[in-house]
This record gives sequence, C-alpha cells and structure tokens, in this order.
Amino acid sequence: MMVAKADAASRLIDTARRAHARATTAVKRVKNGLKDLHARAERSRSRATYIGVTGSSGKTTTVNLLAHILSADFNVRTQADRNGFENASKALRQVTREDQFVVLEIGTSGPGLIERTTRLVRPDIAIVTMVAVEHYTAFRGIEAVAQEKAQLVRGLSSSGLAILNADDPNVRGMSGLTNARSALFGTSGGDFQVTNLRTSGLGTLALTVMHGNETLDLESQLIGAHNWLAICAAVACALHIGVAPQTIAARVATFEPVPGRLSVQKIAGGPTFLLDCAKAPLHSVGLAFETLRTLHAARKRCIVGQISDFRGNSDAAYQKVYRAAKEVADELIFVGPNAHKVRASREDVQQGRFRTFETVQELSSHLQATAVPDEVILLKSARNLHLERLMLDCGGEVRCWPNQCGSKLSCMDCGRHRTPFASAAGIS
Repeated sequence: MMVAKADAASRLIDTARRAHARATTAVKRVKNGLKDLHARAERSRSRATYIGVTGSSGKTTTVNLLAHILSADFNVRTQADRNGFENASKALRQVTREDQFVVLEIGTSGPGLIERTTRLVRPDIAIVTMVAVEHYTAFRGIEAVAQEKAQLVRGLSSSGLAILNADDPNVRGMSGLTNARSALFGTSGGDFQVTNLRTSGLGTLALTVMHGNETLDLESQLIGAHNWLAICAAVACALHIGVAPQTIAARVATFEPVPGRLSVQKIAGGPTFLLDCAKAPLHSVGLAFETLRTLHAARKRCIVGQISDFRGNSDAAYQKVYRAAKEVADELIFVGPNAHKVRASREDVQQGRFRTFETVQELSSHLQATAVPDEVILLKSARNLHLERLMLDCGGEVRCWPNQCGSKLSCMDCGRHRTPFASAAGIS
C-alpha cells in the first residue's frame, strides 16, 4: 500500500515537472515573440542605414573598424562578436531616432540562420568578407557555407549594395544572386583594389586602396598582412557612403585591434603577447603563424590551445598545426586536452623546442620562469581555454584557473580572473 502511494506521488511529481517545463517553454516562446515584434517595429520606424557584415573570418574587425570610421561624422550603433539572431534582435530594439547607421555582425551556426536574421534586419548594405569551412558538423563543406553566407546578399532590395571580396570566388559570385548593385574589393582587382601591402617589424599593416582615379594611402595599428581584408571592406563601404578620404585615413590610423584578435599587449620589462584567442578555425590558423614569422623579436614562442572547424581526424589537424607553427617559432607549446595529439618529433622534444602542458595554470608557471625581455609570445586558441590569462598572470592577477569555465566572455570582459573559480561560480 505504501509503495503504491509512493509510486502515485512520484508520478504526480513527474507530471507536474513536465507541465512546469512546458509552461516555462511556452512563456519563453511568447516573450521571445514579443521581443521580435518589438525589433521589427523599431526597424520599420528607423531611418538609419543598416549594414550587415558576414563571412567566415574578418567580420568582427570589419564591423568595429567601419563603425569607428563612420562615428567620426555620424551616430552609429554597433553589434559585433555576438552575432546570432537574438543579438541582432536586441540591437534593433535599442536603436534610437538619433542613430544614423547600424552596423551589425551577422553570423551562423547552422543552415537558415543568416536568412532568418536578414529578414529581421533588412540590410541596406551587405558586406561579405570570405568563405571557408566552418561549423563543419552543421555544414559539412564549403559549398553549404557559401550558400548560407549568400543569404545576406539575397536579402538586399534592388536599391541596396553588396560589397564583396573579389579574391574569393565563392564571394565574388554572389553578385549574381541579387538585383542590388555590387562593388568588388580585393588585391587582385575590383572596384576597390589593394596595393602596396607592407608590414613593419612590429607587424603593423600599411596599404594603399585604389578606387577609380583616387589613391588612398593608409597606416594602421592592425597586426598582420591578412588584415587588408577588413580594412578594404570597411574603407570601400565608407567611401560609398561619402566619408571624406582624409577622415577615413585618420580613423584607420587610430583604430586599435579588437582584443583577442591579434591584439598586442606589451608587458613592461617582459614579453610582448600577441593575443589571438577568440577563435581558431583550422583554415585561418596559418595567418597568425605568418604574422609571427614577420615580427622582429629576441625570441618567438607559439602557444596553441584548441583548434576548431576541421574535417576528418583531429589528430591530423593538430599535427598539421604543429608542422606549420614549428617553422616560425623558437619554442612551440601545446596546452589543454588535445596537446597529446601532436606527436612532436623526438628531436624537438629533446632540444626543448616543443612542450606540452595539461593545464593553463601549469603553463603560466613555465612562462613566468622562462620569460625574457623583448620576446614575442603568440597565444592561439579557441575562446574556451581563455589563454589570455597567461598575459594577465604576468602581473600576478590570475586566481581563476579552470581549463574550461564555460564563459563565452574573455577574462578581461568577465573581470573575475582575480577570484578563485569556486568563488566566482558561486560555489562554496
């Protein structure tokens, strides 16, 4: 009898829990629906020009640089880095009557998401930086990625403008998918052509953009020759809008790299960190290594955490990264749960050119014991390992050391790196 009553009570509790879960989901769906209606209403009322930026790489820097240029003359609202539908919806709900331009990064993690966001944003200008293999589980190949990115261009009205990378055939071909005007940019030609690419011993990039009979010489603080892509995309858009060339040059010169995307942090009396630990798709890892190769430094060290967006065997991916990195670094270090996949040569291990560490904290101790002035240390990883702590700990600031804490914020933005993880997470 008692067992039967207990079973009945258990079934009632389970039923109540399921009902509560369904009710919670329904309430959430209604709230999200109301938020989206609000966003659409604000978009309809807004007189701002909406610019959407997508691509497999370079979009965050493009968005931030373009907003920096436009803000010299206009009121600009920006949404970058967090680039899903919900983020775009939130940005639209925050648009005011004073905003003249809204520059949005538009990303995806699966088929159909860019189309959904594009229908919400209704961009006047679409910028596509490049197409490469990303989110491999969802897309399985570059053709599907190209189709997804193209939805931003397809969403333009006939009065819109598509600004497309002429160097990438998958992007260049998008001009045939819309009735809107198209403008091409690139190093190989187009309406906006990049020439005279050059980097300093510190890695900073300078270039020339040619447009018609105009020549615009630009000096930047961005690190690495590959950043021509973001600079030219932003400059092409700004010139189309009518920003004065001298204003563009001045704003490009004062724009600082987005933190964690090949940004530079010099430690007084110690190393210079090159932070590239916001994302690490396999297709673009070599760009950071090439940047390290061009720098002038007493010693170059490369630290690799987690690599993403590759097809096939993960061991092969990490071994490919190892082979590329060893060509440009005096010391190569892999950290985290995938470090064992590298299978470095016996010679590199014996000579101390290759090391592995299971935890970021152990690696930090190694760096502090072996750091020398004027060396450059490249930190390359996806965001989850938070390798930026290696730089922050040079000042003894870090007490939060889980290999993966689950936060999508950088440690600089989170600000809890001075607190032990258990305390920061609210665990007693």
